[in-house]
Amino acid sequence: MTGLGSSCGACKFLRRKCTTECVFAPYFCYDEAANHFAAVHKVFGASNVSKLLLHLPIHNRTDAAVTISYEALARMRDPIYGCVAHIFALQQQVSNLQEEIKILVNQMANHAVELPGCGNPQAATSTVRHNLLSCMKR
Repeated sequence: MTGLGSSCGACKFLRRKCTTECVFAPYFCYDEAANHFAAVHKVFGASNVSKLLLHLPIHNRTDAAVTISYEALARMRDPIYGCVAHIFALQQQVSNLQEEIKILVNQMANHAVELPGCGNPQAATSTVRHNLLSCMKR
């Protein structure tokens, strides 16, 4: 139960009275909770999510509820791939940025000027390239 006479988002969506034993109350008590629970209910079913939350240790339930809600919302947007589509897009973005970094590292190495105290421009170029590439691998 979320407060004085107010129901959690799950109970609002299910149109039932929210009790102190409500398994959803601690996890669906925010402004968009009813909308998020609607997606959770449509994708996974309230009964399944209730059983899942009850079988988890209490300290893991918040993360599980957030994850279930995220996946349900992603499935509503993309019924085939769900959140995997977002993961693929992020992986592609990382790949593109890594390629861009390699190009910029090569450009910097090719335009490296003689470093103070280093009389050999090729050594400086090699050092710059090595340092920048080792930073990329971290």
